[in-house]
Amino acid sequence: MRITVTVDEPTPEFQAKLLALLADHAQDVEADTTWTEERATHYYRMLPVRARRIVKEAVQRGGLVPSEALRDNPDDSLRGHSAPLSRILQRGKMSKRWPEAMKQPVTGVGPGFGKVEGYEIDRDLIPVFETAIRNVEEK
Repeated sequence: MRITVTVDEPTPEFQAKLLALLADHAQDVEADTTWTEERATHYYRMLPVRARRIVKEAVQRGGLVPSEALRDNPDDSLRGHSAPLSRILQRGKMSKRWPEAMKQPVTGVGPGFGKVEGYEIDRDLIPVFETAIRNVEEK
């Protein structure tokens, strides 16, 4: 059995009771960590311009954007460009916009420490983020 509950603007009392009930049955509760159109739109809207560019380029390029495509000049650094991707995800978790288990939609690709070779988005997320980008940029 699968039960989905959505409560818009619950009273603090109701929210506390519901969260307590869920905590009592945590072993049976699975958080919905799906990137929906609403979640992706909110995430994209919160990103600063440089981080939006990473997401948009990865989506437009079918899932992977090489670092060279994000540099205006070959010697430009991408340092600091991707930090907001994680920061906005954490902010959404803290504000309960999405669950703690929510995964980063766009991740760096590379050898680890040092320069990234590019950024990648799961191909399954491309349609959701295409819609999110349109939702934000067409308004």
